[in-house]
Amino acid sequence: MHAKHYNIRTAGQANIPVLGLGTWQSTGQDCIDIVSQALTMGYEHIDTAQAYSNEKEVGQGIKQSGVARNTFFLTTKIFPDDMKFEPEKLVAAAKRSLENLDTDYVDLLLLHWPDDRVPLSETIPALCALQKQGLTRNIGVSNFNIANIIEAKKHADVPIVVNQVEFHPFIKQHTLQTFLHNHHILLEAYSPLARGDVFDNEIIKEIADRHNVTPAQVSLAWILADKQRIAIPKTSNPDHLQGNLDAIHVQLNNDEIEKINTLARSDGRKIKHPDYSPEWDD
Repeated sequence: MHAKHYNIRTAGQANIPVLGLGTWQSTGQDCIDIVSQALTMGYEHIDTAQAYSNEKEVGQGIKQSGVARNTFFLTTKIFPDDMKFEPEKLVAAAKRSLENLDTDYVDLLLLHWPDDRVPLSETIPALCALQKQGLTRNIGVSNFNIANIIEAKKHADVPIVVNQVEFHPFIKQHTLQTFLHNHHILLEAYSPLARGDVFDNEIIKEIADRHNVTPAQVSLAWILADKQRIAIPKTSNPDHLQGNLDAIHVQLNNDEIEKINTLARSDGRKIKHPDYSPEWDD
């Protein structure tokens, strides 16, 4: 029987497992195997995207696992190039994702990036329609700043439940976090290990040693200490899957959380973002 041992974050009507498997840069058989192994060991949240070019492999990994579709949360994202000018293109793109994933629905469908070439006044109503048609259970956005979200909310008649953004101890996101909290939107952290930089930070290593855990687990535990945040660490190493999952059980004290809070800086982003990235709030 598939074990249920997650905490859950709730936004709108969505109940989202707090820790998932990210699949950016996972490809081929490795992607199939890591998704299958994650689900088999008890992961209940898998994140992919059209831009990752691995939805078919994620779908094959789901099938290989033998885990029932209704026991885990599945997210994909649609890239702006698929949304230009016509809402119909967004609908067609969503149906392609479902076909690639070999599923009738996803639990969460995100707009992967804001793009001034793609008016939210057209794409957001089309995204809402996909939820009403049952192709996705929930909708959200990714890499949106506050202005983008305010604009998106104007055109949404169902809840926007998530904003998936780069987030880890070295990035300033306080202004965005406060806004999301006030509007009951969850912050979903991609690159939560800062592309591996958490492994070499002395403050994080010291806290990890104190708890007899890894720096990765400390970073994830710090993210999850805020009840409005979710983390989707990516790994291609099967040995790291259990460690990331076990971070759910690491409890940091207030002093440790405050020490990690001091690591954020204005130039802390680790991911190279496209030219049409929004102006970040912090």
